[in-house]
Amino acid sequence: MHEDDHKQEQEADDEREGRALARSLPAKPAHQASLQGEGSWANLLNWLEVSPDALVLVDAAGRIARVNSQTEALFGYTRSELEGEALDALLPERFRAAHVLHREQYATSPRTRPMGAGLALYGRRKDGTEFPVDISLSPLLFDGALHVLGAIRDIAVRRQLEEHERAAREAAEARLALLQLVLDELPTCVYFVTGSEARLVLANRAAVTLWGSDWPAGQPMLDFLGAHHIRLFDTNGQALPPAAFATLRALHEGQTVFQHQEIIRHADGTSLPVLVNAVALAPRLLAGLEAGGGNRQISSAEPAALVVLQDVTSLKEAEQLKDQFIWLVAHELRNPLAALKGFATMLLRHSRGDKGTALASWQQEALADIDLAANRLNRLTEDLLDVVRLQAGRLVLHRESIDLVHTIQRVIAQMGQSSDRHQLTFSSTLSHLQAQMDRGRIEQVLVNLLTNAIKYSPDGGEIEVTLQVVSEREAALISIRDQGIGIPQAEQAQLFGRFVRASNSQAQGIGGTGLGLYLCRELVSQHGGDIWFESTEGAGSTFFLRLPLLQSTSARSVSPRALSSEGDQSTL
Repeated sequence: MHEDDHKQEQEADDEREGRALARSLPAKPAHQASLQGEGSWANLLNWLEVSPDALVLVDAAGRIARVNSQTEALFGYTRSELEGEALDALLPERFRAAHVLHREQYATSPRTRPMGAGLALYGRRKDGTEFPVDISLSPLLFDGALHVLGAIRDIAVRRQLEEHERAAREAAEARLALLQLVLDELPTCVYFVTGSEARLVLANRAAVTLWGSDWPAGQPMLDFLGAHHIRLFDTNGQALPPAAFATLRALHEGQTVFQHQEIIRHADGTSLPVLVNAVALAPRLLAGLEAGGGNRQISSAEPAALVVLQDVTSLKEAEQLKDQFIWLVAHELRNPLAALKGFATMLLRHSRGDKGTALASWQQEALADIDLAANRLNRLTEDLLDVVRLQAGRLVLHRESIDLVHTIQRVIAQMGQSSDRHQLTFSSTLSHLQAQMDRGRIEQVLVNLLTNAIKYSPDGGEIEVTLQVVSEREAALISIRDQGIGIPQAEQAQLFGRFVRASNSQAQGIGGTGLGLYLCRELVSQHGGDIWFESTEGAGSTFFLRLPLLQSTSARSVSPRALSSEGDQSTL
């Protein structure tokens, strides 16, 4: 039972099968099952009915001796219509002549084998419709006469699924080829990776320029970097562990990594600063595509990521020039600001005592405003200098053992005095938490975040601060939650950049420089920690700090009753 779309091609396949069969004839007769007597015949008939496949027993003359009920159901004939008839009734007409030759060749060396290996086989129903089949042949001796038992299985559904899979794969490969053409025209490095090892699926031409070497498809990222002696560093010049690579983080954590700064150091010692955005993709988007030169297909269970690397060498050079200018201006502002604040403070002090002439109320208010403005400009100057120190790698932490619980409580107490419309609360199950940190810098981060929480909650409300120990007591997690205006979704990815402010804060006339969150991120990073946030516009924001507890770390849990007696729940 053979078919091809064109009769001549099918006949050629039949002839090839006949020649191959003749060449493969064994030197001695193959094993054949033998049945003798009526009892054996009855057992055979029972066995035919048990089989889930359609079974057809054919004699040496090519006539149907017996069929089972599955054959009736598959071909649409009754048993009486088939038994005694030529097997040709179940074949498409164009294959009947070739089948006679195959039957004669099989009779010379009968053996159990699939029929028409490598060819498309078809059966013909009573109504004339054809359908794809798989057939296996087994020789059977009954009362000394050779019979052939054919097991027939309808594979129409399987063939349809295979065709759909092939069409889907071809369509995906066509889209991938189009994507490759588009990506090759982009000036930035773009590549797709999959699996926990970050095996390359495809990369554009710019990737070769950026990495300095060709990354073969299917090769894991670490193998590629190791083979070409490429290393990744952070902005402070410290070697990044693989777990900190933006590409691997997106695959392992399943989350998008935005604006991650890395430095690529090539084998020749040259360095290239890059900005990495690694977008975690749904695994099904790349499933079924071939990877590794066609050696394997990507599974739908494998994580996938789209990674974009931007060479920021020119931006870094421009930033250096800008930082030099900022450094110069900030230093030049320091002296006149110090003089201005000093004289304003002196005048206020003398006017309130008996050492000088009393000032009018408007004069005292003017001096107070001058003092307040000088303090604001001084903080801005220090922020600008911190930015330059961070960019130049000159900011040094002075670590000491601090009690993180008491540090947070002290900052909350100070900030609570700045607003009578906000209620600052602190809650924790810890009475003390010792950590090796720079006290001044941690307080600077907390002051910046609480200042933002107050400033961006113009209607007042509660600001909740919590502290807990996570990661098997190796890190402290601090959260600061407000009920303010929130951050627009479209602007959240860039919020930690320098001089970046949310548009809704500017629309409401809320002032600021856009340096606070940038400094928070960098200072937390200097401590080896992380900072992130969750925000819904109009519903408030929650900022999270994860700080590693280095060296001498201790955290003592206390009962809720002890907390109330120690005043660990603070409302300011």
